[in-house]
Amino acid sequence: MPNLISVIIPAYNAEQFIHLALESVLSQSHPPHEIIVIDDGSTDNTRKVLTNFKGKVRCLYQQNRGPSAARNAGIRVAEGDLICFLDADDLWVSNKLASQHAYMMAHPEIAMVFSDHEEFNEEGMGLVSYLGIKQKAFGVFPIEAGPIENAFEKLVVENFISTPTVMVRKACLEKTGGFDEEIWSVEDRDLWLRISAVFPIACIPKIFCKRRFHQGNISRQKELTFQGRIRVLEKNRKLFPHLVLDGVWRRELAAHYLGLGFLLLQKGRKWEAFQAGIKTLSYGLEGIAERGCPVGIPAIFKGCGLLGATILGWPMSRFLWKPIKKNFW
Repeated sequence: MPNLISVIIPAYNAEQFIHLALESVLSQSHPPHEIIVIDDGSTDNTRKVLTNFKGKVRCLYQQNRGPSAARNAGIRVAEGDLICFLDADDLWVSNKLASQHAYMMAHPEIAMVFSDHEEFNEEGMGLVSYLGIKQKAFGVFPIEAGPIENAFEKLVVENFISTPTVMVRKACLEKTGGFDEEIWSVEDRDLWLRISAVFPIACIPKIFCKRRFHQGNISRQKELTFQGRIRVLEKNRKLFPHLVLDGVWRRELAAHYLGLGFLLLQKGRKWEAFQAGIKTLSYGLEGIAERGCPVGIPAIFKGCGLLGATILGWPMSRFLWKPIKKNFW
C-alpha cells in the first residue's frame, strides 16, 4: 500500500525485552500500518508475551533460521511500501517514523534513509552516538542530513548504517533480493552494499533509536564479525568489481584477514592463523602486481609478520600484535 509503513521485528528468545520494543513502536507519533513480529523458533516465553499484544501485532512463527530469514519472511508478507526493522531488545524514540516518513515523501528518488542511534547498557545509561564514533574514527561519515555521496565505497571501508534506524522502500528490497540468509554475521552490511550500488540513500543524523548493549562473549563475537566482513567484502567485490578501485577491496580484505589471523593465534589456533596470514600476504602481492598500486606493500609486511607470529606462538608474538592492534581496532 502506498506511503504506509510496515515494521518488522525478528525475535528469538526475546521474552525479557520485546514488550518494551513493541511499546516504543506503538507510541510513535506517526503510527505504522502494521507491526509484524517473526518468532524465529524461540524456546522461552516469547510467544506468551506476544499474546498481550493481540490485535495490535501480526505474529509469524517459524523454525530457527536466523535474523535474515526472519526479516525476509516479514518483508514477503508486508503490506506497506515502506519497511522498517527493529530488533526485539531495542527501542525507538517517538518521532522516528514521522521524521523518516516525511523525508521519504519529500524525496521520492531516495530508496533508503537511516539515522543515528545511541547504545545503552544494563543500567540504562546512554552511551555515545554511533555516527559520532564512526566520524571520529574514519572521518568520512554523514554529519549532515541528505544523500550520501559515494555511499558504496564508504560502506566498503566501514558500515555506518544501523539496521533499526533504517526506513527502506519495499520495491528496493525486492529488486536487491533482501537479506542473504546464508550470512549470519554483518548480513545487514551486505544488503546496504547491494542497495547503495544501485540506489541513492540518505541520512538524517539524529538519534532515533536506542540499542541495548550486551557484553556477551566478546572474543567469539569478534571472530564471527571478522569472518562475516570477509565474506561480505569478497561477495560484493565479485558483484560490483568496478564501483571502487580494486586496491580498496584488497586493502580492506587484507586488513580483516590480518585481524582474524591474530585473533585466531591468540586462541591457539595456529594453522588457521597461518592460513589467514597467507591470505593477507596474497592480497598484498596482488597490490604490488598492479602497476602503480602501493596498497600491497604494508599488507606484505603485516602478512609476513603474522606468518612469523604463528611460528613464534602467541606469548612471544603478542608484542608484534600491539602496534597493529592499536592502528586496526
